[in-house]
Amino acid sequence: MSSLERFLGGGRVLDGFTTSVATPAQEPAPEPADYGAGWPEQIRHLSATSIGMFRRCPEQFRHRYILGEKERPGEALVVGSAFHEGLEFNYRQKIESFEDRPTAEVVEYLQDEAVPKVIEEAGGAEEIAWDASDYHKGVDVLRKDAERMLVRYHTDVVPRIQPLALEEEFYLHDPSLIVPLLAYIDVRTGYEVELDTTSTWMVDRIIDTKTGKQAATKLKPSWQLQATLYSAMTGLRVEYHSISRAATPRIVTALESADLVFEPHPTKAEHVVRTAATVAEMIAWLYQTKGPDEPWPTLGRFADFTMNFLPCTNCGWRSVCPAMAGEDV
Repeated sequence: MSSLERFLGGGRVLDGFTTSVATPAQEPAPEPADYGAGWPEQIRHLSATSIGMFRRCPEQFRHRYILGEKERPGEALVVGSAFHEGLEFNYRQKIESFEDRPTAEVVEYLQDEAVPKVIEEAGGAEEIAWDASDYHKGVDVLRKDAERMLVRYHTDVVPRIQPLALEEEFYLHDPSLIVPLLAYIDVRTGYEVELDTTSTWMVDRIIDTKTGKQAATKLKPSWQLQATLYSAMTGLRVEYHSISRAATPRIVTALESADLVFEPHPTKAEHVVRTAATVAEMIAWLYQTKGPDEPWPTLGRFADFTMNFLPCTNCGWRSVCPAMAGEDV
């Protein structure tokens, strides 16, 4: 069996490590393990998001994953979440029907169900960090921006996508990893293959949609880590679709930019596992030497010179961070 063979579920071996997918009939996460006193028991897995946060600032990681604190979600996050809820509403039935819902039906769901859901999950409109000072204006922006993007994407792109699986959790296991790696995959798509007397559907790629103020034409660094994990766990190419929140949303897919595609590569997969294992060792070392209550290194205060913003700018723990002492926070 090729290490890059396409598959729809179950577990497999990929160049020495194994992957598994959580289905409704399976446990959604690996069985808890005894990691010993040197590893925080509340961390049962690592992901592209948590690895990225640790690399950005270990102290921010401590607050979020060791202490279990959460930042106020920003406007961009809830707009993107509402947009994805609308997509899922259509895709979930399309797996069986092979047809899209009418645009008006999707918009109605967005406004009546998706928007209230994401606001409630955020703890209420008052708990969201809106770009505007008035949360009423923020909710209005949420509704308008999410609808504008969803209508454009549903009209121009969705008709050529056939989802085969949605909202899956994949786990990657390797002896070098203290805990497995986790990936949440939005949608796996496929195409129909005609045989002599019948036909079958072949999964061909993962599609991940990203919303933002501007549409991207190439993979962002954080997307590359995510895509490497996705492809390592599935053996599939990963395609990003970028949608802007502009008055006339711009959509960039692989048809417009080949730089939004990540092809699976065994060597890259092995490298990301080695890197993740090293990150896990660093987390374990800080947990052993600093513990859960003493501040960890505030590396976000000394951002890499290639970054065009300071990670501390949008950090939800600025007011309690020792690196912000003396600053107007």
